[in-house]
Amino acid sequence: MVNNLEIISQKRTSIVATIGPASESPQTIAAMLVAGVNVIRINASHNSDPESVRQLVQTIRKASIDLQRWVSIFLDLQGPKIRVGTFKDGSATIKKGQPYRLVSDPTQLGDDTCAHVSQTVISDCQVGDPIYIDDGKLKLTVTEKMADSLRCTVAHGGVIRNKKGVNIPQTAIHTGVLTEKDRVDLDLALANNLDYVALSFVQTAADIQRLRDELDARGGAGIRIIAKIERPQAMDNLAEIIDIADAVMVARGDLGIEIGIDHVPSAQKRIIYECNRRIKPVIVATHMLESLITENTATRAEVSDVANAIYDRCDAVMLSAETAAGHDPIHAIETMRDICITTERNIEYLRRDNTSMPRFVFAPNHRTAATSIVKAADQIAQENKARAIMVFTSTGQTPLIASKLNTPFPIISVTDNPATMRRLALYRGVVPLMLTKRFADIHRWRDMIALGIAQTEAFGYIAQGDVLVITAGIPINQAGGINSIRIQTVGED
Repeated sequence: MVNNLEIISQKRTSIVATIGPASESPQTIAAMLVAGVNVIRINASHNSDPESVRQLVQTIRKASIDLQRWVSIFLDLQGPKIRVGTFKDGSATIKKGQPYRLVSDPTQLGDDTCAHVSQTVISDCQVGDPIYIDDGKLKLTVTEKMADSLRCTVAHGGVIRNKKGVNIPQTAIHTGVLTEKDRVDLDLALANNLDYVALSFVQTAADIQRLRDELDARGGAGIRIIAKIERPQAMDNLAEIIDIADAVMVARGDLGIEIGIDHVPSAQKRIIYECNRRIKPVIVATHMLESLITENTATRAEVSDVANAIYDRCDAVMLSAETAAGHDPIHAIETMRDICITTERNIEYLRRDNTSMPRFVFAPNHRTAATSIVKAADQIAQENKARAIMVFTSTGQTPLIASKLNTPFPIISVTDNPATMRRLALYRGVVPLMLTKRFADIHRWRDMIALGIAQTEAFGYIAQGDVLVITAGIPINQAGGINSIRIQTVGED
């Protein structure tokens, strides 16, 4: 087992794992946390049963406390996932050049002349718009629009099967991305005090604001929002979406269908770059270690894919079916962990050799007194060969800033807020630590530092003689950001 000192020394990138039939047992969940998982994803498309989700969250949080491995949990909302209906014979074959109709009548069974789709497709598509079916395997082009149907021409033929997904990349969805199912599923996030919810098929900042208003109205102001970037419209409005969201996911599956797979690598780099400039966590997801669903060895291309996301400085890399339905979820996580550690060692080598990894500059409207102090703390840590940077935080904003500096130092983030502590698990290079006293009950900075160091040493994150660079806001427990830096050697007053 990797010990705590090795964990903060080696692994900086967070790992997100999706829970499913292959990984929902208490024993497997505990093993996942030990193997290196920082964030757990519950996919509402596959599990939205209230009792099942309640038991799952309880199991995760118990394992987290028992193992002292703090994790975030997020619910991934399904969003307006569009699908074709059912077919008379379960499927139908269509050929290039033939006419084909899409109808809104839900009682219409599909065949080789027509298929049912939701009214959203009928209402929003225009003549000339492309329609992709089954992960882009089939393509239709709209030739005529009527109130209850679309006449199309088949551009790429093949077999259409029951309930396959539909993508309309050039069509703006006007019915809203928060569906009635999503609104019902939000109750799961609220009832279980989850840390994040992920919104699918985001198009504009207004989509995020609608979800924020919905959460606030239900008493869920503490739940943070992850914007999933998987539509061309989201790429067009990227900066505004990042600014209003609390975190971002590069959802490469649908994104590849919507913008073309050849555009996904450049889109991924752009999203990560803009998130880092704007001080927002970013997750790279979909097909990262897909081979490990059924095989024991990842492909070289998959390993390179994960490594390149880390070189671009994402906060987290995500496993989907690999852990939800794969034959060996723990092996998939361990493989991801090993890639993270090996890549991060090379990043540190490149940094020391001055070969790569230049210092990062935040966007002009995100440069504040807090960013200046965190940058200064990083510089002081480098000049004094520090073991770690210790941050005292109530909201988590200061460790988030530190995580975006590409610092070589672990960021030990001490808080008195359980919700903040869990959210911190998503941030790159951040080690969450829950203080045994509330900030309000500590009246001197030196007492707070002494308590934080004692707890950190007890967890095995630091040792006697280690140098720490410590940041906090003075007076204690007052909002307004950090304003103080201190150098402290563990074991010395």
